[in-house]
Amino acid sequence: MSESDFDELSVWQEILDDVMNDRVDGLICPFCDKKAIEVDMEGPAIVVKCTECGRWVEGQNAF
Repeated sequence: MSESDFDELSVWQEILDDVMNDRVDGLICPFCDKKAIEVDMEGPAIVVKCTECGRWVEGQNAF
């Protein structure tokens, strides 16, 4: 993972923390500041994306 990947992931960290604590309503995109975050937690996969600007992050649930 490159340094820019880590930088972008750090921008998502607060949102990811909220998602992992089951707070998925009213999340604000850290890039465009819109309440347009959608969360998909199907199986072990987690996808968090903004429907306004199109930015997204995905990963696996460690639990």
